[in-house]
Amino acid sequence: MKMRRYEVAGVGIATPGSEYRPRPRTALTLLEVIVAMAIFLISVIAIFQLLFLGTERALDVRLRTRTSLRCQAKLSEIMIGAEPLNSSGSYTNFTDTDTDLQWKMEATPSDDKQMLWTVKVWVKAEPKSGKVVESYLCQFVLNPSMRGTTFDQPAMATAGGSPPACGAGM
Repeated sequence: MKMRRYEVAGVGIATPGSEYRPRPRTALTLLEVIVAMAIFLISVIAIFQLLFLGTERALDVRLRTRTSLRCQAKLSEIMIGAEPLNSSGSYTNFTDTDTDLQWKMEATPSDDKQMLWTVKVWVKAEPKSGKVVESYLCQFVLNPSMRGTTFDQPAMATAGGSPPACGAGM
């Protein structure tokens, strides 16, 4: 005798005398698709937020590096005598390519002869975001006008008019 198969509402197959066996699922339900899309969209939003924060931090680090390097460069200019040892009370814009940066200096003599000075240099940036980034350096500096250079000519103290030979008088 041949058994007949009966399909129950398109869901599974039942034969007389056997239990109901559900048919294997071949597709996703609408609810599963909606839940998966919601999870995907939430993760995309989180990834874009992380990208935004990472970009903001990278710009902040770049600005801190620029102000720090310009602060070191300005202190070096003061040490070699390219900038005078005059305190500037307020911030001044740089005149070269970094017009968005400002600097100020405070110089105070540390001894009676004004040979040693305490120099403080500040460089700041005020980007459009409103966050102020500032770098500060402080260093003792010998007065460049009093220390001399290798281009200074020594005074001739010899009677004969010609300079002494190398190693003479030792």
